[in-house]
Amino acid sequence: MNRRRWKRWAAWIMTGLIIALAASPGSAATTVSAAPAGTASDTPYTLNSVLKAGVKTVLNERVPEGVRIGAVVRLYNTASRAVAVPGYELRAVTTGGVVYTLKPSADNPRTVQPQEKAELSYMLTVGRSDVFTLERLAWVNVDEYVYPKKETNMLNMPVAGLEWYGPSTVFKDAQRSKEWGASFTIPAESAELVYTPVRLAERHTPQGTTTVLVLQVRNTGNRQAWVPEFTVSGKTVKSYYSAQRAESGPIAVQPGSSRYLHFVMRLDSPEAWLSFTISTPESFTDASGTIRYEAGRLQIKAPAHPDTQTVQSSYDLLDPIRVSSTLRPNLANEVDIALAEVRRFEQAGDGFLTAVAKFRLVNRSGVSVAIPDFGVEWMTSEGVSYTGERMDVRQKMLMPGVGMMIGYTFTLPLSAGSDEQAQLTLLDGSPDTFQLPVGAVSIPLAGADAEESGGAADMYPFKVEIRSGSLDPSGLVTLDFGISRAVNMTFDERSVRLKLEAADPSGHVLMSQTYALAGAGRLGSGLKKIELGDRETTDAFKKVVIRLYEVLAIPGGEIERLVKTMYLEASSSPLSPAA
Repeated sequence: MNRRRWKRWAAWIMTGLIIALAASPGSAATTVSAAPAGTASDTPYTLNSVLKAGVKTVLNERVPEGVRIGAVVRLYNTASRAVAVPGYELRAVTTGGVVYTLKPSADNPRTVQPQEKAELSYMLTVGRSDVFTLERLAWVNVDEYVYPKKETNMLNMPVAGLEWYGPSTVFKDAQRSKEWGASFTIPAESAELVYTPVRLAERHTPQGTTTVLVLQVRNTGNRQAWVPEFTVSGKTVKSYYSAQRAESGPIAVQPGSSRYLHFVMRLDSPEAWLSFTISTPESFTDASGTIRYEAGRLQIKAPAHPDTQTVQSSYDLLDPIRVSSTLRPNLANEVDIALAEVRRFEQAGDGFLTAVAKFRLVNRSGVSVAIPDFGVEWMTSEGVSYTGERMDVRQKMLMPGVGMMIGYTFTLPLSAGSDEQAQLTLLDGSPDTFQLPVGAVSIPLAGADAEESGGAADMYPFKVEIRSGSLDPSGLVTLDFGISRAVNMTFDERSVRLKLEAADPSGHVLMSQTYALAGAGRLGSGLKKIELGDRETTDAFKKVVIRLYEVLAIPGGEIERLVKTMYLEASSSPLSPAA
C-alpha cells in the first residue's frame, strides 16, 4: 500500500473516531456550556435553534425492585410559533460512565407553545443493589433509518448536586441548604416569590406534640404571583414527618405584599428537629399506571430552639394582654383582650378539677368588628397544657367602645390543685388545623375549692352580696341581695347565672332555684323571699344552710362553682357565715 493510500486511511480513521466520540453519551470529550452564574432562567441550555432546555428534577431513589432513576426536564420555546418536542432520547449517565436510556412519560406534551415552557417526565427502574451517582443527562438524536443507526449527541446537562435520593438526602450545596431565617427561592419555580422561615412553634398537650413551621412568602415582582404546589417534611433524629399545609386552595400574592404559610406536623412526643425539606410533586405515567413522587428542592436548618412565647409574669387582672402583632388572622388589632377572672375548683364527686378563665374584650375602634375567635391553654406547674373549651356565645359582633365577657373552661387533674401559679396562653388559628401562641400571662391562684372571702362574691361581670338574711320558723327565708355589674360590659345571658340552694343541717336539700342575672326576670338588688315549704315537725326550720353557686353554661351542659355558704337560725340575728 503506497504512502498516499495510508494517509487517506488515517484520515478516515480519525474522522470515524471523532464522530464516535461525539455520538457517545458517555464521552467526557463533549463540551457542555454551564448556565451563567446567578441566572434567573431555569432553561439555560440551547437544545436547537428555537428550544432551550433545563433540568428540574433528578431522582435516584432506592425501591424494592432496585433503583428508580427519574428526570423532569423543561423546554422553553423562544420562537413565535408552536414547536414540536424533538424525538430525542434522554439518557442518564453515571459518574462511572454507565448509560441508561430513560422512558418518556405517556402524558408528556407533544408541542411547546411560543414563549412558554413545557415539562417532560422520564423514568427507568434498574435492578441494581449498589450505590451510584448520576453525572449528567444527555439528549441524543437516534437515526434508525440508516445502517448502522446513527446517534448524535445534541446536548449534555450536568446534574451534580441535583439528585434526590429520598427523605434521607442531605443537600450540601449552599444554594440548596439554608440557615434558619435566610430567605430563598424554590429552585425551578417562580423567582419573584421569596420565602423566609420566620417561626417554629410547638404545643405540647396530653394528645401529643404539634409543631408549626411558618414561612413568609413575599412577591418581589411587579405582577400577581401564585404560590406553587409544594410540600414540607421535617427531620428529627428518630424519623421524618410530613407536614400538612393549613391554607387550602390557590394562594395569590400581590406585588410588594406578603403572606404567611403554615405547615403543621404532629408527633406522639417532643423530638428535636434537625431540618425541613421543601419538595415539589412529580409524576410519571406508562402502561402500568402513574407513579407519583416528591422531589426535594432545598433544605432549611432548624433553629437552635423552637419559638418561645413571652410570658407576662407580673400581670394585673383587666390589663390588656400583650398580643403578637403578626400571625394573628383572627385577632383584630382594634380589640383589647384582658384576663378578668380565674377560678379553679372541684365539683362534688367529679374526681377532677374544673378551671374557668373569663376574658374582657374591648373594641377600641369606631366600627363594629367580629368577636375574636381565639383559643386558650392552661399550663400546669408540670409543664403540661390543657386546651380550654369556649363557653357558648350567641353574639357575633363587638360594638365600638363596649366590652364583652368570653369564658373558657378547663378540665385538670387533681394534682393541679396544689399549683400556686398558672400560665394562660392565647392561641390564634383554627383548632381543626393549627393554633399558634400569640400571648401569655402568668397569674397566682387561690386554693382549689376556696370560697369567696369578704362580703361580696366575684362572678365577673357581677359582684353578688347577701347583705342580710332571716329565717322564719314557718319556713320563710328573706335575703337582702346586693348585685352590681361592670359597666359597658355585655355577655351571653345564659353563660352566667346564680343558683340558690337551702338545706337542713343533715344536708337534705329543701329548695333549689337558678336565677338569671341579665335579661327579663333577672335577679336584682333588694329583698328576696323564699318559701321552704311545709314540714312534718315543728322544729324543722330552726336552722338552714344557704349556698350560692355560680352557674356557667358550657357546650353540652352546665358547671357550678360554690361561691358562698351561710347559716340562718330562726332565733338568731340575720346572717351567720360559714365557718
